[in-house]
Amino acid sequence: MSSVRRIGFALPTLGLAVIIIALAVVASGLGQAPAGPAQAASETVEPKDFTWHDKPVDAPATVFKDASDMNKTLKDFGGKVLIVNFWATWCAPCVKEMPALDRLNAKLGGKDFQVIAINQERNGPKIAKPFVEKQGWKLPLYLDPATGFYKDAKLGGLPTSLIIGKDGKELGRIAGEVVWDSPAVEKMVQDLIKKP
Repeated sequence: MSSVRRIGFALPTLGLAVIIIALAVVASGLGQAPAGPAQAASETVEPKDFTWHDKPVDAPATVFKDASDMNKTLKDFGGKVLIVNFWATWCAPCVKEMPALDRLNAKLGGKDFQVIAINQERNGPKIAKPFVEKQGWKLPLYLDPATGFYKDAKLGGLPTSLIIGKDGKELGRIAGEVVWDSPAVEKMVQDLIKKP
């Protein structure tokens, strides 16, 4: 009789415990922020999703550094189509999209095209260099420890990427994560390379 009572008592307690756990799981999901447009669209971003300027605009003349601490500006890469990507190690979408940028640069990079990935951390030389080495990315490391681009390029957040034409003018930009080696984006880059 006592064993029956134990079973009878245990079943409602077990059922209550299951309900409490289920409610806790549901409640934990309610507190999470929904994915933003860039996150939700990251797998389906098309060139039409970029913000294209009616007329090309001057690209920022901000001075930044290469991995050897030499000063650079975007003019140093003139004559090429550029994707200028601004990123940070603490930015999860930045880190997620970097391998695709790396693959795109490996496939199309050369005399007509280059990806310029510019780290936006004030301690970039100390943080970004070992981080990039650990990730195994082949993209050259560029640094903006003064974060001058954030103001000069009017960046609203990270990641943001500028599309620069061969004439050094900004053609468009996109904020948020992009699958850079998708067929649509590769075609966009190839079309820009073909333009005089």
